[in-house]
Amino acid sequence: MDATIFTFLNMGALLGWTFVLFLLLSQLSATQAFLPLIIQQLTLPFFNTPIFETTTSSPDDRLPIINLLLFLEGICFIEVGRIAIGQLKGNLVLGVILHLIRMSCLLIVLPAGLTSPSDTKVMISTLVLYSWALTEVGRYPMYLFPSSAMARYVRLVLPIVTFPVGAFAEAVGAYWHLKQLLLVSADDATRSSFHWVQVGLLVMVVGINSLLGPTMAYPALLKKGLPVLLGKKDKSKSTRKKKD
Repeated sequence: MDATIFTFLNMGALLGWTFVLFLLLSQLSATQAFLPLIIQQLTLPFFNTPIFETTTSSPDDRLPIINLLLFLEGICFIEVGRIAIGQLKGNLVLGVILHLIRMSCLLIVLPAGLTSPSDTKVMISTLVLYSWALTEVGRYPMYLFPSSAMARYVRLVLPIVTFPVGAFAEAVGAYWHLKQLLLVSADDATRSSFHWVQVGLLVMVVGINSLLGPTMAYPALLKKGLPVLLGKKDKSKSTRKKKD
């Protein structure tokens, strides 16, 4: 029963991230030339901030695509929980840090970046989303088809490209927002505890992505992905077979 539930969760996550990737591609001018008008009208609201008559802010003020991504991240946290209790293989510490960074970007960096008047900030935020969507679309098929060599190949090779692009874009976006937080509101009295929580989370994103990402996380990805990309066989497996 549990396996069936998690299979449906994986299928839902794959469909969700595929839809996110489709939404991103639908915003490209080259793609819009081929999309029917009705598709353009259905996808555009995901990147528009809802307008309210009142001036009070609420969670509903977020971009619809951010709300969709928060839902998909919820599924990712279920996977981290399964790693913690031993139901899934994986690096628990890396999983917690990775998704904490994503949540920081989703709640702080991306809402401002995607709605910024600066084309550069919008581009950086969009790069973050592309890296996440491509990574997850390449990851879930291996959960659904664990015996598929192609699914394993895509799962291990794709992050070689998406990880450095995403980590760089996350760090740049977090740095820009951190700089803005520190420059705005010079009066300390106006800075709430939540303000400093945001500062702390953004410092974490910049620090981890700038220092630990290139020196620890990416080399680990290369160690797994490069042999697959270059067509080299797993020596440990071949050694075990010879012993048998």
